[in-house]
Parts: sequence; C-alpha cells; structure tokens
Amino acid sequence: MLRAMKEEFVSQLSADVDRSVGMLFVDFTGLTVAEADDFRNKLRASNVGYKVVKNTLLTRVLAGKEYSDAAGVLKGTPTGVVLGYEDPVAAAKATFEFIDDCKHIKVKGGVLDGKAISVDEAEALSKMPSREEMIVGVVALALSPARNLLAQVKSPSGKIVGAIEKLIETKE
Repeated sequence: MLRAMKEEFVSQLSADVDRSVGMLFVDFTGLTVAEADDFRNKLRASNVGYKVVKNTLLTRVLAGKEYSDAAGVLKGTPTGVVLGYEDPVAAAKATFEFIDDCKHIKVKGGVLDGKAISVDEAEALSKMPSREEMIVGVVALALSPARNLLAQVKSPSGKIVGAIEKLIETKE
C-alpha cells in the first residue's frame, strides 16, 4: 500500500471506529472464502460492520484514544474488526453465533463504552438482551399496571354476567 492510500485507509477506519459503540477484534486465521462470505453476510444482516486490518494500522487508529490499551491484543495473527454501529450487543451476538458454527474465528478482545474488554467480557456481552429486546421489556413493564387494573375491573363484571346468564337459564 502506498503511503497516501494508508493514510486515507487509517482516516476512514478512524471515522468508523469513532462512530461505533462497540468493537470486537477477531482472529480469522484458517477461515475459508466461503466462511468469510457467510460471516460478512451475517454481520451485514445485523447492521454490523467488518473490516480486515493490519495490526499496525489498527494500532495507529487506536493510539490517543481513551481505550488505546486495547491495542495490546493486536499482535501476531491477522485481525478483523467487528464494528457495532448502533448496538454493541448485536455485534457480539452475531460474532459469537457464527463462532458456534465455525471454530476458525477466535475473539481476541474488544472495546465497549470507551474501555478495553477481554474475551470473557465480550462473550458475556453476547448473552445480554439486545437493545430491541430491552425496549420491549420496558414497554411491557410500563403496560403491566394497566393490564392488571383492567383484569381487576373486568373480573367482577364477568362474574355478574355469568350469574345473570345462570339465572336466565334456570328461569327458562
């Protein structure tokens, strides 16, 4: 890569890293082309970005950021960066779901909320409910008092209607 191309790539990657809310660094050694395509498609379906990056260029991007210590895992094997733009849980879920099917990919570490995270923390993140699931839970909790009140109001009136129907049946 020419110097100008590297500088442009680093600036583009830096912009992607800045707009992401969570990142995972993966070792993709041994991944076939078909598996790599499947991985990219799975990530794309979850609205998650993925870039293959030289460790030195990624270290340059992370330098000066509050989570620059995350660059410690960027040694040796090639690195793929999984970028969660909207939901860090979606990025972790998609990655670890793919790892269940394909044992070639290994997570090296990541970044969440401006801090470097370990492999175990990244796996724990993948088991959390997604943003949408949490919103549904909050809405359900907000609606539950109204449902309970409706059930309390409806129950006695149902008993009265049942008693009236029984009375009508016995009169006939």
